Amino acid sequence: MASLLLVGFADETVAFLPYGAVESIREDVGISYVQAGFLLALYPGIGLLATPLGVVVDYVSRRAMAAIGGIGYGVGLCIFAVAGNFVTLFVAVVVMGLIGDALTRAVEVALVDVAGERIEPALARSNLLAAIGDLVGPLLLAASLATGFGWRGAFWVAGALMIAYGVVLATQPLPRPSRSPDDEESTPWRTFVAVARDRRVLVAGLLVALIVAFDDTFVGFAVAFLTTERGLTPAIATLAAGAGMAGGIVAAAWASRTDRRRIGLRPCGVLLVVGVLLLLLVPNVVAAAVGTAAVGAAVNLAWIILQAGYMTLRPGQAGTTSAVAEAVANVGVLTPLAIGLIADHRGLTVAMALYVLIAVVFLASTRRRSADGPA
Repeated sequence: MASLLLVGFADETVAFLPYGAVESIREDVGISYVQAGFLLALYPGIGLLATPLGVVVDYVSRRAMAAIGGIGYGVGLCIFAVAGNFVTLFVAVVVMGLIGDALTRAVEVALVDVAGERIEPALARSNLLAAIGDLVGPLLLAASLATGFGWRGAFWVAGALMIAYGVVLATQPLPRPSRSPDDEESTPWRTFVAVARDRRVLVAGLLVALIVAFDDTFVGFAVAFLTTERGLTPAIATLAAGAGMAGGIVAAAWASRTDRRRIGLRPCGVLLVVGVLLLLLVPNVVAAAVGTAAVGAAVNLAWIILQAGYMTLRPGQAGTTSAVAEAVANVGVLTPLAIGLIADHRGLTVAMALYVLIAVVFLASTRRRSADGPA
């Protein structure tokens, strides 16, 4: 169980490096900002191409897939570390994106099987470790830069640790796929079609899309709002908006010690609406910090609930269900584009109101789910 819970920590720690070191990489390798932006957009975007891996994990050895994913992810980081031109960086990003997705999908599906009825607390612990990884990544990069090893040193260390993690996973007795070859939907294609037609999976994906809107980009726009509209210094605005990370960590820690069924989506929706309104309507730095902390807590709790829900909707098809739900959730990445367009034409205050609308829609959706059955 411990090795499975570490996947979020490992993934979030190394995932930060290309973003945090972008300027150092650009200057060292000699690429343009356009090329750097392309690589940073490709890194998460390549995951959409890896959607079939979610189907595959329901049919192949999770141990083999996780081990290959961990070792391959580490190799991708090492390729990044030796890169001397754009093409090598491109290859490294593709390897990290595709193979890293194999790692996370295999481990998450295995975690569902191992945790059983206690999947929510297990996912909460995994998300708590992932939140800690969000802090370790910047610390690793800062330490490497401060000691003279540069950005490449951080990638070498991360690559070595990820390869070691893959080796550890190769030794673990992870559960085998529970599907029978005699099942009516025994082929990957039939399984995928059946899951894609399941309204519950699509609804879960759309709810995740609403939550994704409040991920890291919300913090970025919150800093911009507090700086330009509230007159705070960039340092204070960043500190206030960064409270969202603290709220997410506290929420994940609480959820990891809470029995399943005690957490609901509706309270998350209320917390989300209240948090956004506090940030936008109360011109006070304390209110801004409390608001972003509330948003961070709501996002983490809702993500845990939704992930546990859709991964257990269809026994034996957790990988496919996860892949379909998260593919649908990718529509949430359009939110920053919409915010930017509105901000350019109507100002940041009007643009931030879109977050209020999204929060209200999420709350309304959870109320409807509560009326239909347990959230």
